[in-house]
Amino acid sequence: MIVQRHSIVFCFLSALVILLFHYFTMSTLTQLVVLAGAVILAGLPHGALDPLLFIQTNGEINRKKSIRFYLSYVLGATVTFLFWLWQPEISLMLFLVISAWHFADDWCAVLPRSYQLGVGASVIILPIFFQPVEVITLFRYLGVNWSQTAVANVIFIPGVLACAVMILAVLTSLYRKSWASLEIFSLGALAFLTPPLIFFSVYFCLLHSPRHILNVIEVLKPNIRSLLIYGITFTLLSLVIIFAAVESRTAIQSSAVLTQAIFIGLFCLTVPHMFVVNRFRDNLVNRRSSKHC
Repeated sequence: MIVQRHSIVFCFLSALVILLFHYFTMSTLTQLVVLAGAVILAGLPHGALDPLLFIQTNGEINRKKSIRFYLSYVLGATVTFLFWLWQPEISLMLFLVISAWHFADDWCAVLPRSYQLGVGASVIILPIFFQPVEVITLFRYLGVNWSQTAVANVIFIPGVLACAVMILAVLTSLYRKSWASLEIFSLGALAFLTPPLIFFSVYFCLLHSPRHILNVIEVLKPNIRSLLIYGITFTLLSLVIIFAAVESRTAIQSSAVLTQAIFIGLFCLTVPHMFVVNRFRDNLVNRRSSKHC
């Protein structure tokens, strides 16, 4: 019921955003500022709950295990950042692929696995398909110089397939979970009618992150004090690490700085985050299976 209500709120807010961008425009820098604020307020806190998932997965932990977890998390993020500096093009492709896989879990309760993966991939593909010029500009800010022609040629078939998958997903969930059908339709409309940065802001910060937080609360039932402590502490720590890493590089235009801070930072944090989430999910599935045996 909570997920359903969240989905309805998301669809309503998506419609408002689409209406807003029908009458107003924003510069790229303004969009990046909006995205940065949204990620700080709603995006980073969902990853900041990873220590709670680690504790649940490993049972009782001592100080040694805690230190090992935090060090491995920071090490994973650091190695990912260094790999991006070394191979930005490969890193970007990896980021897009693992993000599609990770986002697929947002529909694990309402769609078959094949459709989950299709919708997760569509979240990545559709903004590139519908708004290639703006996306290529963002790629350049990230140090990846792909030509518009090459991107348009490569993305055409995946883009058509993504549209087909979204339509099938809408139809599949229409009679089973009508609210999920409206949610997927809203995502497609956002990708088509709003700039890529705004689409990502709305999806990541109003659907993906809140859904993850709601799932964590539903499974772990942590107290409010624990949520606030972990959420605030690790969000601030993530911000310090992200901006320190960006500031260590050569000074460039502000739009590029913000783009790198947001997306390279998210990539660095997504890699260890996915390891924690996947281990937690596997552990949860094993526990539920053992109870039915």
